[in-house]
Amino acid sequence: MAAADNPHTDDGLNYHTRTGPGDLAPLCLVVGAPGRARMIADRYFQQPRLYGNEYRGLLSFTGLYHGLPVSVTTSGMGGASIGIVLPEAVRSGARVFVRVGSCGSLLAQSRIGDLIIVQAAMRQDGVSETWAPLGYPAAADWRVVDALHQAALRTAPNSFAVGVECTTGDFYTGQGRPNLFHQVPPHLAARHAEVLRLGAACYSMEAADLFVWCATEGGGLPCGAVNAVFANRITNEWGAAGEEAAAETALEAFRLLAARPDFAAYLNRSQPVFPATHSAS
Repeated sequence: MAAADNPHTDDGLNYHTRTGPGDLAPLCLVVGAPGRARMIADRYFQQPRLYGNEYRGLLSFTGLYHGLPVSVTTSGMGGASIGIVLPEAVRSGARVFVRVGSCGSLLAQSRIGDLIIVQAAMRQDGVSETWAPLGYPAAADWRVVDALHQAALRTAPNSFAVGVECTTGDFYTGQGRPNLFHQVPPHLAARHAEVLRLGAACYSMEAADLFVWCATEGGGLPCGAVNAVFANRITNEWGAAGEEAAAETALEAFRLLAARPDFAAYLNRSQPVFPATHSAS
């Protein structure tokens, strides 16, 4: 019988993701939608293998990208789900995370399908306070940001920006969209105006949680995020595009990171040092 403070299935798999030790590669993409995980595995992985199952829609795949072992795992929507999936991914072998997400751009020049590389995030998510007080910064690892920037110069030249995300806990009024009464509550309208004044590049719902969790609960795990622009909130345009470019940019960034000597300890899982019950074989 599993312990209540460390839930597992009867066959020893993580309770939510249904992955086990060694199922995930050290280099791991994080996506919100299971369909995006399947698209990445089908299109970019050689010898992809599904780990887990359709349980809660949290699909995980592991394969090779130009001979490099990589994985993609599904986190669902928002920070609460991030806080469930990340520890289970680490227990399954993941050590470096890049979120491949979507966003609403706050840059007038953004086109649908462009990319935004997130270097830091405003913490309006309501979840990351679980792991650190609001005064703690939500920042991506500079090496991951640099690798994503270098990769985007090749995969999406003239079609990307680097900036700050405002991570929210709600997609609608939390990001300044009108509610069912065609209103934005005054306090959220004021927050939206402040986000614009501060020059945030986009809205999304996960980067701050990923960054803070990896830095604190993850013991300093390297992480980053690249978002496809699905909406331009300044021009009020919408269209689901750019997922492939975001995935290609993240995977090419993994190739660059894998060549860095200071990432060897993450790739062989010798760092960070976790208790035996949290390590992967």
